[in-house]
Amino acid sequence: MWASSVSAIASTEHRGWKPDQGDQVIVRGTVGHYAKFGNTQIVVQRIKPVGDEKGKLQLEYEALLKEYREAGWFDEEHKKSLPKYPRKIAVITSATSAALQDVIETTRRRMPSVELLVVNAVMQGDASPESVALAIERVDACAEELGVDALIVTRGGGGLEELWSFNNRRVVEATFHCNTPLVAAIGHESDTSIIELVADHRASTPTQATMVLVPDKEELDQMIDHYSSRLSSVLSRSIERSCSSISQIQQYINAGVASYIHERFMQLATQSELLTSKRPHAQMQARQQRLLTLQTTLSRVASDGISQRSFRLNALRTRLESIGPMEVLGRGYSLTQDSSGKVVRTSKDVKEGELIRTVLADGTIQSKVECTS
Repeated sequence: MWASSVSAIASTEHRGWKPDQGDQVIVRGTVGHYAKFGNTQIVVQRIKPVGDEKGKLQLEYEALLKEYREAGWFDEEHKKSLPKYPRKIAVITSATSAALQDVIETTRRRMPSVELLVVNAVMQGDASPESVALAIERVDACAEELGVDALIVTRGGGGLEELWSFNNRRVVEATFHCNTPLVAAIGHESDTSIIELVADHRASTPTQATMVLVPDKEELDQMIDHYSSRLSSVLSRSIERSCSSISQIQQYINAGVASYIHERFMQLATQSELLTSKRPHAQMQARQQRLLTLQTTLSRVASDGISQRSFRLNALRTRLESIGPMEVLGRGYSLTQDSSGKVVRTSKDVKEGELIRTVLADGTIQSKVECTS
């Protein structure tokens, strides 16, 4: 067992445990046979004491899986759409990992214009959950400022202990609350971390994660050629139809212009005839004749009107005189007024000793009231 593997095992739940002679253990590794010496050996990658085959981490993993599934964190309604043509992708991984090299090489091959922002993070061990979660949160907070369109969180394969950081609540919650589209590719295809189920898209390898986000320039070139050919064909047909339509429209215009000019010539001839009949001299003679006729008519109407109104005025004068106060007084009646000039209508309108005035047809009489009855 190499020292690097021993260091990784020391950071798992078996920390402090050392195998002794006679212990029953479960190991995972690769078997090699050396024919020259007739030796067969196992290069151990993981080792743990025999017990529950699933182990403590497996049980904890299944409990977390059930919890987040029941909370709906794996549902499609929470998944964000990935950008079709990202300009800049943030890659959260170890800066010295093979996974990063796979992402860089795949991006260069597919679309060199896509910019990669490498965010170094601890991808294994006790410091890994906080490092990965903090990287996700910081990139997401500055995504718009940095021009980042999507995130890739990735690392190579390993055992459950080595990949345990990506089942950590801190990492899972940072992934779920990330507003920037996130693709997770943790371990091999057979490995399934909770971060991959919560992410907007899960990829089996770093290369596949890159292929999901980065478009293939060769495919785009083929698509452009295809659409260019279709566009050229459509434009050719459209130009042919337009030329045919223009030819028809031109014929309609020529016919319309000829008809319009003919109509205007006819109107011009008609107007010329009317203009001849309405020369100034002819118009002046007609208006002078009409003026004489109107003067004669006006004199006759005015004379008749004056006569009718004079007759009516005399009749009204005669009628007014016949019902006027003086005519009544002339027939023997009189009008009595009190000292203030008001007409006395009843005996109650005057008092004893009051001076009154009697108006007759030929004058007035003043008298003093001695009694009223």
